[in-house]
Amino acid sequence: MLHDIRFGLRLLWKEKAFALAALLTLALCIGANTTIFTVLNSIVLKELPFPESDRLVMMYNLYPGIGVSDRGANSVPDYLDRRKLVEVFEDVSLVGFRGYDVGTEGSPRRISGMYVTPSYLRILKATAILGRVFTDDEAIPGKDRVVILSEALWGEMFARDPGVIGRDIRLSGVPYSIVGVAPDTLRVMNPATRLWVPFAFTPEQTSDDARYSDSWGMIARLKPDATIMQATRRIETLNKQNLEQFPKHKGMLENARFQTKVAGMKSELVRDIKDILYLLQAAVFCVLLIGCVNLANLMLVRANSRLKEFGVRFVMGAGRWQLSRQILIESLTISVLGGLLGIGIALGGVQALASMVEGSLPGAGKIQIDGEVLAMTIMVTVLTGLGFSGLPLLSLFRRNLSEVFRGNERGGTAGRQALSLRATLVVTQVSLTFILLIGSGLLTLSFRRLLTVDPGFRAENVATARFSLPQNLYKEDAQRRNFISALLEKARSIPGVRYSGVTDYLPFASGPKSIAITIEGITPPPGGAPPAPGFNTIDSGYLQTMGIPLLAGRNFSDSDGPDSVRVALVDHFMARKYWPNGDPIGARLHEIDSKDIFTVIGVVGSVKTGDLAEQNPVGLVYCHYKQNAPRSVHAVLRGETDQISLTNGLRRELASLDPEIALFDTKMMPERLSESLLNRRAAMVLCFVFAVVALLLSAIAIYGVLAYSVAQRRREIGIRMALGAKALDVLRIVLGQGLKVTGIGLAIGAAVAFFLTRAMMALLYDVRPHDPLVFLATGALLAVVALIASIIPASRASRVAPSEALRHE
Repeated sequence: MLHDIRFGLRLLWKEKAFALAALLTLALCIGANTTIFTVLNSIVLKELPFPESDRLVMMYNLYPGIGVSDRGANSVPDYLDRRKLVEVFEDVSLVGFRGYDVGTEGSPRRISGMYVTPSYLRILKATAILGRVFTDDEAIPGKDRVVILSEALWGEMFARDPGVIGRDIRLSGVPYSIVGVAPDTLRVMNPATRLWVPFAFTPEQTSDDARYSDSWGMIARLKPDATIMQATRRIETLNKQNLEQFPKHKGMLENARFQTKVAGMKSELVRDIKDILYLLQAAVFCVLLIGCVNLANLMLVRANSRLKEFGVRFVMGAGRWQLSRQILIESLTISVLGGLLGIGIALGGVQALASMVEGSLPGAGKIQIDGEVLAMTIMVTVLTGLGFSGLPLLSLFRRNLSEVFRGNERGGTAGRQALSLRATLVVTQVSLTFILLIGSGLLTLSFRRLLTVDPGFRAENVATARFSLPQNLYKEDAQRRNFISALLEKARSIPGVRYSGVTDYLPFASGPKSIAITIEGITPPPGGAPPAPGFNTIDSGYLQTMGIPLLAGRNFSDSDGPDSVRVALVDHFMARKYWPNGDPIGARLHEIDSKDIFTVIGVVGSVKTGDLAEQNPVGLVYCHYKQNAPRSVHAVLRGETDQISLTNGLRRELASLDPEIALFDTKMMPERLSESLLNRRAAMVLCFVFAVVALLLSAIAIYGVLAYSVAQRRREIGIRMALGAKALDVLRIVLGQGLKVTGIGLAIGAAVAFFLTRAMMALLYDVRPHDPLVFLATGALLAVVALIASIIPASRASRVAPSEALRHE
């Protein structure tokens, strides 16, 4: 065995060109597969880092009839009912997300936190790494001023000082006592989370009037023998009982098709990224197959060139199994060396890919190469070596080595069989490459069309930033209103600012909250649900700053104050849907479960709120901040200077009003639009890179099979030319052979791609999975590349001298 390994290494060192080509092919293919599998394994395949995590579920209240059909929220009464009455749960937790300002006056920073019921840590079976977890009596107003730090925040702010327990930390101006430090795995629902505080319910939140006031997330742990189906059925029964017990909105909820979805926590956390990662894994697997086919071709040529050597060794006593072992060891040696290089490539690839996507992924763990990934890579490496050694081994067992040694097996049938086998391999490569190119083309065309989508506003030169007014210092509406008015006045004086505005929900930053309304004079059809548009609070300068057009009526004005009639703007979608033949100006909107009534004073353009590909808008209603001042505010500035100057100016003005309030989430609007396309862009770019690699490998394969064909047919070509064939005739024959192989591969690839691309439907925008333009353009590209790869051996064949060819042996 050791002798065979040493002999194989000497041969590889002697055949440096072959060894280098094989190693680079394997390193790229295995490295790409290891990189994508590392991300897929870390995010999708691994279980959540909690005991018996398969029993963790998430719940959403859904109202498909009013457009809330995905990832709705829950109310406090829902939590109380499900925790007490749904016997399939061990425990239930209600969670919310909130930012906090921490630090000294003049230099506050914003950190993300969660407020959770104490059951949250019990459900996850998490323990503190320092101090303790929350107790149930800390979820009571007045006793809830305690905090658990994440391990990351403990290191950032307190240098992992074990004496931190019992110390105070000011969160948005309020002192909280640190009672524990928790592992970063608890950040599973939001990787940005840095701390947790207890969720203390107010009497208003627990009242029956708060039913269907859905604002929070909910998780639960199933009992050992319980299933998601059982939990869903039990909650459906509970929902029906509540509709009978609290019939106030029974008709509306039935029309809205109120229901509750129960889903596995892991599957929900990775739902947005899962399909893209599986697509990328399929793409790199195609590249690996193409690489294996290429290497099988190379190994087959190499084996044919060594037939004399094998014949000599055979007649000297070496058995076929011994010769086979030599080929197998050489293949595995190449594969192992290529695998080691591939792991090196993957180390860099994983870091680059993780930096692109990790911040937007659930914090279930770091993206890193671990034992499972290495095991997969070793398995792929070994199988790859066995795979591309198969054809040379088959050829070896089918050849008469004694005749080869005697020189009697020359050209003829054996050469034609080898050529036919190599052509079959090239057809396979072309088919796989065509499928990969089709996928890349569809993603590219989809992405290009997304870039042309009008978001409904002008993003260029708009700087955005966010701040939040602490609840304990700005309890009253008048306090918040006066603060926002003062900041707007100061913002207009910042050098370079042309327009400024505020909003509580900024497109591509935070989605608006949907509120069910009724419209005077418009009755929903029988069985129809009431409208539930998003509500956005703005000032009179917001529309101009964002470049959202006023289509009819008027904008907000200074006369629209807290004591005047409540007014609102509706977007074009709402106007077209609810007043298709009339004028919405003057219409009155009633918030359900509220005394608020709004009079419509204008119609504005519709905007995309979080995804350029969104197809099902529910409409937007804009309210004036002076009539309902928000606590969390986005400031928008349109200016002629750079973002840093604008945001630094805004930060100075904010600090002059309250030095403990942090300005955070500072970005230009084009950056927000770009970030919304991150996953699509990453998938498109990676698929394009893999497709280019596959295209190059296929071109090399086509060139190789034609070069081999020309070498095998050199005598035949010489005879043809001696009998009067022209160089153009020979050129046509060789080119025809190359294009024939390519044509068969394209036909097979097109047939397979026609069915496989249906799985990409969710990733495409305004592009059919069978788009004829993509299929034709991709086919033409591959045909041109094949033609170029065929020209060199064809040209070489056309220059064969008849006398030289006839003497050739």
